Amino acid sequence: MEKPTKTFGLDEPIDLYRKLLFDIERLRVGTSSRAVQYAAFDCAVDAFHLVDWVLHAADDDTHLRLTGKRRGAHKIVQGFIETNADRLPDLELCRQIANSVKHVVMTIGPQMENMSTGSTVVFDPPFVVDQPFPPGFRIYAQAYIELDGTQHAVIELFEHMARQWETFLRQEGLFVEELPDPPAPSDDDLDEE
Repeated sequence: MEKPTKTFGLDEPIDLYRKLLFDIERLRVGTSSRAVQYAAFDCAVDAFHLVDWVLHAADDDTHLRLTGKRRGAHKIVQGFIETNADRLPDLELCRQIANSVKHVVMTIGPQMENMSTGSTVVFDPPFVVDQPFPPGFRIYAQAYIELDGTQHAVIELFEHMARQWETFLRQEGLFVEELPDPPAPSDDDLDEE
């Protein structure tokens, strides 16, 4: 019998990693500002809090290696970010966003003053008022991150972070290949019952 959880049965780092991929897809296909805002919010939380899930799964020696600190010490997460900065270079950006969405404003740790997030509607390709829409014209919602005055589609950050996490999880032996879902029963199978 499986041990009960308070995480809807998700309990391994690979589970939260897969949720990150799921939420990135929600961000990719979001058709409204609200849809991309909610998906981006979830991506930031998933991408950052994978740290907690990894450290929960780690034995004491691995925890020390990944954080530079023993369990129960102060600033464990900061130790993880610093120790793994080369492996997970986008994690600090995700920390900034995740803590902001959790507390509305940054309350803990260093703050990046040159970073903000938002959402907008994109007209692609740009058009001129009173002109016909150009071929292939589309309008879509996009969440963005602004760094040093330049806007970037935030999905790029989360896709990079997902690739970094995949490599990290594989290197740490925490990546488990997903088994394909069994085929759905056909009508013939149902008739036999």
